[in-house]
Amino acid sequence: MWVSFSYLLLLSYIPDEIYLSKEAEKTPEFAMGLPVSMDFSEDVQPVFGAQRVGAATENDGILSCRLFDLFPIKQVVVHYTERRTVRAAGTNIGIYLKNSGVLVVACGSFTDESGALVSPAAYRIKSGDIIRSVDGVTVENKEDLMNAVSESRGGRMVLEVLRGEETIEVAVKPQMASDGKNKLGVWVRDDIAGIGTLTFVTGEKDYGALGHGVSDIDTGELVQIDTGDIYETKITGISRGKKGEPGEVTGLIQFRQSAYLGTVGENTKIGIFGKLENMPEALAETEEIPVGYKQEIEQGRAQIICSVAGERTSYDVEIETVDYHPREENKGIRYRVVDERLLAETGGIVQGMSGSPIIQNGLLVGAVTHVFVDDPTRGYGIFAERMLDEL
Repeated sequence: MWVSFSYLLLLSYIPDEIYLSKEAEKTPEFAMGLPVSMDFSEDVQPVFGAQRVGAATENDGILSCRLFDLFPIKQVVVHYTERRTVRAAGTNIGIYLKNSGVLVVACGSFTDESGALVSPAAYRIKSGDIIRSVDGVTVENKEDLMNAVSESRGGRMVLEVLRGEETIEVAVKPQMASDGKNKLGVWVRDDIAGIGTLTFVTGEKDYGALGHGVSDIDTGELVQIDTGDIYETKITGISRGKKGEPGEVTGLIQFRQSAYLGTVGENTKIGIFGKLENMPEALAETEEIPVGYKQEIEQGRAQIICSVAGERTSYDVEIETVDYHPREENKGIRYRVVDERLLAETGGIVQGMSGSPIIQNGLLVGAVTHVFVDDPTRGYGIFAERMLDEL
């Protein structure tokens, strides 16, 4: 039993697949000091049933891993690629997202014209549902839904609803409230705004930010977006993080044309992605740096770039562990803030710093994503190569 556990633990330290520069001249090493040797092989059969994330193609390689240079334990798929270069950002951005449809935040009750407490949508519509149409007519915002309910005159309505990944039809009948208006008894939202950090910008002005998705504050669901934009933002205050209470950066989103940066094309579990139309002023003189692969990340000193003090600044952190198989893919890097300046300003990692680039040995290796609730000096990050995959 102990041998089996040790074997599984060993496999967890070795990734299933890696990216490798076409110009690489040596075999990568990523076994964290374990007695594992690696060399390239033409044998593409799995070893001892070890699973691979993706099948190797004719353009990929196979890296064979052996314990004590004797016992084969795993094969890793190597995807050869051109090493990419990007501008590491670290600038604050204001994010505005327009829902695809109308998001149901909660269902509630109201008093009807007879004085009774009613809830027409109860057990039919759920928190997190997205209403996309009413009786076949597209609903784009809260006003569209309110008008449809008003025009129903209390008659039966058929709503097209996105529930999770399933589209369903829900029949519901509004009721007259004590104020003389027909209502469904739902709280809804059609947009969301917040502050985050820009992670990188490519030469083609594609960008990635946050390192995690934008979720609705009430439902916890990933926001399904129709359109979105990002803007320059001005930091107005910092709530310091402390044990049990994550801190927060507050700011003013400048919703004006002169502060407009670009569009949001996707809101995913690993960040928001889109196209810049205007480069942030703070990045005008920055140069591109190479993107590091996850197997190149080392335990030890690194830097994060953020703008919590009002200008783009680099702060020291200590990378403690690198997890090639995290339960959540935006928690592959664990680090600790060691820079006294950042600790004095924020207490560590605070909300609004998500997306801050992590730099090590001149490479963009990751982005800040989460803070430890019980220790704001520690946080998680996502691998930069994973975010670049989304472009």
